[in-house]
Amino acid sequence: MTPGSTARFRFTVEHWAALWANPHPQLAARIVTPDVVVHWPGDAEPVRGVTAYRQRIAEILERIPGLRPTVTEHASNGDFLFVRWTARGTGVNGSVRPSGVDRLRLRDGLVKEIRIYCDPALLPALARPAT
Repeated sequence: MTPGSTARFRFTVEHWAALWANPHPQLAARIVTPDVVVHWPGDAEPVRGVTAYRQRIAEILERIPGLRPTVTEHASNGDFLFVRWTARGTGVNGSVRPSGVDRLRLRDGLVKEIRIYCDPALLPALARPAT
């Protein structure tokens, strides 16, 4: 079952794993509600909406080429999905191996809110450039 199919889609940890096995901003944007809110560590304000979310994913993949988080543990509780992950990639200072937890809140089977908690060592690589 995929987003947009006639069967009722419900985002699962398997979708999370598939998304990050081969991440792409367009695919990431297909699993969220139009009014998605994403709280990234280190950001003063959350990312709001599909376009901003897609752009943020593209920025992260540009800053950390080859970023590949994998699921180490997961749990669900009603409309909440918790994913503990470890990742690998290459940041500006070389290889990175962060770990963290994503807490996802679902609405109508899509991701409405994401709160990301991660290893502080990853924050410099994710920092937004000064504007």
